[in-house]
Amino acid sequence: MQGEPMNTAMFKQVMANVAQTVTVVTTTTPDGPIGLTVSAFTSVSADPPIVLVCIDKAVGSLEPLLAADGYTVNIMPQGTADTAMVFATKGADRFGTVTWHEPETTGAGPVLEDAFQFFECVTVERAEIGDHWVIYGEVIHGRAAEGLPLVYLNRDFIELAE
Repeated sequence: MQGEPMNTAMFKQVMANVAQTVTVVTTTTPDGPIGLTVSAFTSVSADPPIVLVCIDKAVGSLEPLLAADGYTVNIMPQGTADTAMVFATKGADRFGTVTWHEPETTGAGPVLEDAFQFFECVTVERAEIGDHWVIYGEVIHGRAAEGLPLVYLNRDFIELAE
């Protein structure tokens, strides 16, 4: 079976068929907390624990995220698609509609009560790659929990069967 030359539309279609755990990345700025729904998140290293998030250059909260000393990756469980949509919607009152608390890690972002797992990170590196910025963070605090994550697949939220 032969492939064909890759273009942006085909790349996006293929990536739409790759299931992603839904996360909400948050940070604190002098003007208050900011956050956005992110599907491009993964681990990089276990020792020390390092993760990365990828942020589109077109996102309005990019500059504050790049300037921040850290961030929190809130891993969303099944049943939280409404929260994920609030953080994915431009102009939404994101922190006025959810319950959250301050992180234990200085410079990290708010921890959402809806998140069943989270990583509080200190930014260790930033890299501009294509139409995104990659922000690497060393995990300082977090929470592990039982349950299934909310997943994004084929441009929609799905729930996994147990």
